[in-house]
Amino acid sequence: MKYFKTLVLALSAFILVACGSGNGVTEESSAQNEPAAEGETIEVTVAVENASNPLSFTNNDGELDGYEVDVINAINEVIDGYNLTIESVSAEATQVGLDTGKYALIGGGLYKNEEREELYLFPEEHTGVSTIEIYKRADDDSIQTLDDLVGVTVHPVTPNGGIFNLLTSYNEENPDNQIDIQLGEAGNFAQRFQALHDGVSDAVVMPSNLGADDMITDLELNVSTADEPVQVNPTYFVLAQDQEAMKEKLDEAIAQLKEDGTLAELSEKWYGENMFDYELTE
Repeated sequence: MKYFKTLVLALSAFILVACGSGNGVTEESSAQNEPAAEGETIEVTVAVENASNPLSFTNNDGELDGYEVDVINAINEVIDGYNLTIESVSAEATQVGLDTGKYALIGGGLYKNEEREELYLFPEEHTGVSTIEIYKRADDDSIQTLDDLVGVTVHPVTPNGGIFNLLTSYNEENPDNQIDIQLGEAGNFAQRFQALHDGVSDAVVMPSNLGADDMITDLELNVSTADEPVQVNPTYFVLAQDQEAMKEKLDEAIAQLKEDGTLAELSEKWYGENMFDYELTE
């Protein structure tokens, strides 16, 4: 099984679709968007989720830790004219704070879609990679691709979430080979994997950056991933719409961290592999 360290117990990559409206522009966020004068450093606040191991979480020493925390700290070392202060909050509060201008940008392993791009500003440079995986019982080799989900019980998915959209797109492209998409409360990740282990469901489709590997090991479950991911998505920090000046400097900093190998090293640290080696889905 591929090794993926523990990550979010909140599908924040999908929460923005379900939860929000607004354009992310307020007087408070605008105050953080004035270009820095020569020699000046602008203080901005970035929100990360407080229970999204290994993206961002409180470790056993009571300190904020995680991949995105390390990335932000690395950005602070190289970004010109800005200093990023991290605040950890609930997944829902990240978007609310971005909408109200409390935060200039937010983390959460978010990826682009049309709805988000209408509301928020995305950097050109991504800071992470998330693979969408099929989880199945470890002794069941019959499930390896989306085609293999036809005729089996797939764990319920949240309506209008990213996984729902993925499975719906498959059905639209394969009218004679339909996946039975069950809608409802998916439950927490431990519940999903326990149901899979117990035979209640035959497959769970979810992002790899949600900490499945450690959870499966800790619970001693007969669960593993299919051989290959079904989708590979770049993930981003997301800015308020009025943060154009900061976006330019943020892109420069992220590009530098990619070029000097910092992001690859942090990926190895938190995921056990360089996630940037994956070929992104078109």
